[in-house]
Amino acid sequence: MPSSTEQAISGSPERPIPLVAGISRSNDDRSRRRSYGSAMRWRLDPVRLDAVLAGALLVIGEVQVAFNGAHGWALFSEVATVAVAAGSVAIRRRYPGAVGIGVQALMVAEGELGHLPAGAVTVAWFCALYALAVWTTWLWFAAGVSVFVASNLLTSMGDPATLTAIANFTAGAVLIMGFLRVLVGRRDRQLALAERERDLARREAVVDERARIARELHDAIAHHVSMMVVQAGAERRVLAAGQESTREVLSTIERVGRSALTEMRRLVGMLRGEGSEDLAPQPSLAAVPALVDGLRDAGFPVELQVDGERRDLPVGIELSAYRVIQEGLTNALKHAGRAHVRVHVRYGPNSLELQIADDGLGQPAALPGGGHGLAGIQERVALYGGELEAGRGTDGGFVLRVLLPTR
Repeated sequence: MPSSTEQAISGSPERPIPLVAGISRSNDDRSRRRSYGSAMRWRLDPVRLDAVLAGALLVIGEVQVAFNGAHGWALFSEVATVAVAAGSVAIRRRYPGAVGIGVQALMVAEGELGHLPAGAVTVAWFCALYALAVWTTWLWFAAGVSVFVASNLLTSMGDPATLTAIANFTAGAVLIMGFLRVLVGRRDRQLALAERERDLARREAVVDERARIARELHDAIAHHVSMMVVQAGAERRVLAAGQESTREVLSTIERVGRSALTEMRRLVGMLRGEGSEDLAPQPSLAAVPALVDGLRDAGFPVELQVDGERRDLPVGIELSAYRVIQEGLTNALKHAGRAHVRVHVRYGPNSLELQIADDGLGQPAALPGGGHGLAGIQERVALYGGELEAGRGTDGGFVLRVLLPTR
């Protein structure tokens, strides 16, 4: 049985509403960039990380060369080697095969010249070999391993002891490279499969949520059109004699309205699955205080603040605003624990601003969700050309902000 808190948040006084949770893409690119730029967690770009690593290796390597005491041609050679080896780290993801073979050849050349490479160069060499092992095709990998083995063994052919040591090192390195290739390849395939599954789930969530939005808007529009049809029919029946032109206009309005309702029901009937809710009045912002009071009665601390002059808005915006607040409270209930939640509604001259903020630390969902959460919010916001921001607040907790234009 659902708890009292679940019942309080799961619907309005008019009808129960299922909980929703999740995230999806929007069909509006501009709105999607605004929304997901703030909703997604900050991640370090691997390419930039390689650039930073290359810069650090360059600085460290050149400092090491300066303290090696080399002069003349040896100094120039070591400086150039550090620059090339460190620089290769920055492009190893784009050209992994060329970088792996090139840095290997550079290391062999330095060894033949008798120069002791700086420690930073060795790190860059390992980075290049990792790129060769993990990010190349099998053809490039075979070519790189062949160059690696041949160049190492050919440089030590004159000394049996050195040849044995180099052969052991080469064999171990090749085994490690092969192991890394298999291990990372398997991981990448699993990640790719998981990403495809997440993408499919997001697409299904978008489709389901759009169908739900269509059903809800149909209910709201059908109510208004029904009122128009009834009023037109009533007015037609009380017209006095001699007003045939007006009677004809009202009859046309009534006939067209009934036809529109019939076609709307046929269209939305295709979107209704088994167990879909029947037609019913849709909630609006007027139902938000009751929603908040229900949560308070269930022991969930919620504060509601309304700024600006309350006015009637288009029915779709009223419904979307209610759903946004409902979903924000749902997310807080599921993830914020016993945190305090603040709901702020502000009526602007040409917009409606909503903010749902909590001061919780975040935790795994304690309650199951059967819907699509942020996917639904994203679809509704994009439908009206609004803006969505979702993420950590400056003082902790989670903040959901929505701006809906009312014109």
